[in-house]
Amino acid sequence: MMKKVVYRSIGVLLSMAMLCGCAAQGKSGEIGSDAGASVSSTLTSSTSASSTEVSVSLLSEDVTEESVNKVKDAWQRLSEIVPLTDTEFAIGPATEHVKKDDRVNFTEKEISDDNFNEVFTDKCTDLPYWKTVGLTEYAFGYTPVNTEDQVKEYLDKREEKTLPLFALYFFEEFSEESDLQMSRDCAYYLTRYALDKYSFNDFSVNDHRGEWLADLGSTGDFRFDEIDELVEAATAVKSQTGATVKCAGNIWDITEVEWLKTVDDVYCLLYEAEEGIQNLCKRIAAESDIYTEESFRKSVQITLTDEGELSTYRDGVIRLLQPIAFVHEYIHHTLNYSFKEGWIAEGLAVYYSRDYEEAYVRGHNMFGDSFQKWYEEGIIDDESMAKMEQDGAAEYELTIVDYYQKLREKDKDQNNQYTCYEYANGLTDLTFFGTETRENLKYIKTIRDVYDIAGNMEKMDDLGFDLTYQAAMVITEDLIAKYGLDSLVESSGSFEEDFGVTSDEYIRNYIDNKMYMHFLEE
Repeated sequence: MMKKVVYRSIGVLLSMAMLCGCAAQGKSGEIGSDAGASVSSTLTSSTSASSTEVSVSLLSEDVTEESVNKVKDAWQRLSEIVPLTDTEFAIGPATEHVKKDDRVNFTEKEISDDNFNEVFTDKCTDLPYWKTVGLTEYAFGYTPVNTEDQVKEYLDKREEKTLPLFALYFFEEFSEESDLQMSRDCAYYLTRYALDKYSFNDFSVNDHRGEWLADLGSTGDFRFDEIDELVEAATAVKSQTGATVKCAGNIWDITEVEWLKTVDDVYCLLYEAEEGIQNLCKRIAAESDIYTEESFRKSVQITLTDEGELSTYRDGVIRLLQPIAFVHEYIHHTLNYSFKEGWIAEGLAVYYSRDYEEAYVRGHNMFGDSFQKWYEEGIIDDESMAKMEQDGAAEYELTIVDYYQKLREKDKDQNNQYTCYEYANGLTDLTFFGTETRENLKYIKTIRDVYDIAGNMEKMDDLGFDLTYQAAMVITEDLIAKYGLDSLVESSGSFEEDFGVTSDEYIRNYIDNKMYMHFLEE
């Protein structure tokens, strides 16, 4: 049986400026019998007040009058700021919610929760989380805990030069109470500043933090670029193990891991990952006639972990043990080759992730004093030298140092130490490939060794699996230089069909003729 009830409320006349140009026209009509009871929405203007009717569909006989009144009150408050004249509402079991344009659905549980006002604002607008928080506080009479000057002082002292407005800053599971409160107050004051000066439509699409900070006299140099905007727009929901964050189409399972201590660390991880993806897509699009930046990009799920020895990719999921490995594993998701030729798959991943890894190593100050002395200055202490000689590794390691310095000399002015180190290792492995010296160095991990650790081993007799990752990168780079990236993208899955020889023949010829030595030439 259907019930029809009309709820009326009298509110202060909304100015045309607050309505942001939306026409104040009356509208009436029923939703239909499938929706239960319905109420129509009308806005009639006068010189002193407006009479409004808000449309509410009851999808269950058990909906209480208290729930209806809470929706009505929330609508009344938010509509003083946000144009909601064409918005209809429905209350009832989630399983009975029928999606319809301009209709917002709520369950009785949502309405009874303490954060209903925030839920209401979120469902009625399409805003980043911090703007939802700030708008809710502004519309529903929030009283900040900290003064605006205290917020300014807090921001100026932040090590991370971004405002704490990413969704997880507002989660008590990830932020200390004082930091969480600062984030809420920051969202409130910034929202108040914007809505006191501009329309809601302007607030919803533009960013006014620079003006606000300047008005406060802040001394902080805060960054807010297009990637920051994407991270701040990320959605987050609590999970049993932490939170699930959806950022720029990728799904991140954020859990407690040793290498992720704070929300700032999470923010930095998402920012650097997105920056790495964008730079990768630009590079691939520049080298390929098949891919554009948009077509190369693919959404992926990332699970963080402390367990195991390495990061892995399988079936659309990256299992991330270290942030530096993200782009490497992402490339396996977007640019792969036949598993039978795993050395090419790894060569592609190392080759196209090197820019990201170079930036990561530099940005996180991972070059130690020993690296500077060994590789940049060629000074190896007596104890280390004695240990290398004892292990039979001196010739191999000194060759890495020699190759590194030659590579650095070619591009001395560039910040490419990590890249030169990777190439020096790859070239050294090729130089000693098949020798007794290399075979006796147990710390050298080949692709075969790593796949065995990851449990990816099947029958892999191909020579390519005996290469190190860096050696595979060197050969793959020359393969791309000779045949083009698209020759791998359009592969039949058979190296022999693609290039006219078996991969073993190609690798053996490459090594025997020392075709890699051109990397060291002037």
